[in-house]
Amino acid sequence: MNLLRRIASLPGLRRVLLHPAVRRRVAALLALRFAVAARRTTTPVRLLLNEYFRHRGRTDTYVIRATGVPVVMQHGRDLEALFELFERGEYEPPGELAPLLDASSVQRIVDVGANVGMFSAWATGRWPGADITAFEPARDSVPIFRQWARGRDHVTFIEAAAATADGTMRFADGFGGGSHVATEGTGVEVPAVDVYPHLRDADFVKIDIEGGEWPILADPRLADLDDLVMVMEYHRYQAPSLPAVDAARGLLERAGFTVDHVTANYWGHGTLWAWKGFWKGASEPR
Repeated sequence: MNLLRRIASLPGLRRVLLHPAVRRRVAALLALRFAVAARRTTTPVRLLLNEYFRHRGRTDTYVIRATGVPVVMQHGRDLEALFELFERGEYEPPGELAPLLDASSVQRIVDVGANVGMFSAWATGRWPGADITAFEPARDSVPIFRQWARGRDHVTFIEAAAATADGTMRFADGFGGGSHVATEGTGVEVPAVDVYPHLRDADFVKIDIEGGEWPILADPRLADLDDLVMVMEYHRYQAPSLPAVDAARGLLERAGFTVDHVTANYWGHGTLWAWKGFWKGASEPR
């Protein structure tokens, strides 16, 4: 994928590829690679038929074969999220963290940027006894997450943007997983909730909020968190300095976190893991 992006950046090809008709065809072709995620469900044929022929734009429920946990997705929009979580293993713990993150050590999870609930569904399958607190303000994702979470007593859903203080913020809505904090005078106003009281009690935190992570990482309370593993996507958008990975690493390390297992992409975004507390020693129990 990164190779394709580099090719697309060549001046001669860029003009052709930016033509709307060409862009739609290329996007449709590239999206086919997400189809392999259907095999992770108990009804792959039904999912693919609904995705490409029957139910585009509709919401359907499928069951993950390995865990028996259902996921809810809107066809034509959420297949990539299914692919990232259950096929590519976007948040599978790496290396030295994997044996530490068992059912006894992960009991409280915070999902910052919950979208339609794919991560929360994955986390439910991996840590069935854990409580999950999920933040999501996007109006097109909220009803899908609520449908997934209905009847799940271990899930607390906060329909708000994760922030460093209670209040409101401007939000660029309607972009699915790409919805993000907006600049002054743009977007819509959504509720904002201080995420730190929830982070303080967490064992495992996932953050993917399209640039909204920077105020959270810059908050001095980050240094007060302990006994915590965090996996997050960092973004160029609103980064205090570039490259964004160095900005994220610097803020986390100054707060006492160990940062490793960085996966970058061509656009200057990427994923990293950070941990603090007994996780460094990896020996004494909780």
